[in-house]
Amino acid sequence: MDDRNWKDLGLDCLAEVFKWVGLETLLLSVPFVCKSWHKATLDPKCWQILIFPEIRCFEHFLRPMTLELVHSYALSCHDFPSLSFARFVVSRSHRSATELVLPGTCSWQVLEYVSDECPDLKFLGLSLEFLYKNGQAIENLIGKWKSLQALSIGNCYMLNEIFAQIQLHCKKFIGLIFCYSWIGSEEASAIASLPNIKYLSFRRAHIPQNNLHLILESCRSLELLELKQCSGFDCDNQMRRMTSHIKTIKYEESSSGQEYDEYSYYVDEEQARLAYNNWLHV
Repeated sequence: MDDRNWKDLGLDCLAEVFKWVGLETLLLSVPFVCKSWHKATLDPKCWQILIFPEIRCFEHFLRPMTLELVHSYALSCHDFPSLSFARFVVSRSHRSATELVLPGTCSWQVLEYVSDECPDLKFLGLSLEFLYKNGQAIENLIGKWKSLQALSIGNCYMLNEIFAQIQLHCKKFIGLIFCYSWIGSEEASAIASLPNIKYLSFRRAHIPQNNLHLILESCRSLELLELKQCSGFDCDNQMRRMTSHIKTIKYEESSSGQEYDEYSYYVDEEQARLAYNNWLHV
C-alpha cells in the first residue's frame, strides 16, 4: 500500500478533524502546515466549536498554545475576548457555530454578538463571574437561542428568571451542568422548574440533602445524572430509591481535603463541554 500524507486527505475530512483541535491550534498552527491545511481551515465546519480560553490567571498557569495566542494577538486579560477579537473568530464560522464557551472576563456585548451570529447554538458554557456580572443581559438574550440543548453555568442569582426564559424559548433544551456551585433552596427550586431535562450534572458542587431530593423528585425525565466530587449529601437507601429510574448515574466521591486551585476553576467549562458531548453518546 502506498504511503499517504495528511495533506492528501480531502478538505471535508480535514475540516472534520480540525474542528476538534481547539481555537489556539486553529489560529496559530494548522494554517501554516501546508496549503491544503490552510484551505481546510477556511471551511466554516472548522469553527463550529468555539472555546475561548481563560487568560486572566498568571502566565505560568496557561497552556503554551494559549500563552502564544496571548502574545501573537496582543490580547488583554481585562476584556478577553474583546468584541473585535470575537468578531474575527466567530465570522469564520459563517453562522454555523454550535458550541460556545466564554470566559468570565468578556463583556455582555460579546455574548450579544455571538447570540446573533450563532443561530444554531446548542451548547453554551458561562462562568460564575460572567453570570454574576451579566445576569440581566443573559435573561434578555435567551430568546435568540432557539436551538439550545445544554447550558453549563456557575451559581447565579437569577436562575428562576433565566430558566423561565429557557422554558419559554428553548424547546430543545435537555441538559444542565453546574460547576463549582452552591445549590441552595432557591437554586434547587429553579432546577425543579425544568421537569423535562434529561441530563443533569453537578461538578464540584455543594448540594444539601433536602435540596437534592427536591430536584430528583421534580426532574422525573432524567436519563443521566452526574455527581462529580460533590458534597452535602449521603448516597443512602432513600437516595438509591429516588434514582432507581435513572438509566445512567455517574458518581465520583469528593476526597477530603481536596483543594480547587485557580487553574482547575477556569478550565472546568471546557470539561463541561466534553461532558455534553459524552451525553450525546450515552
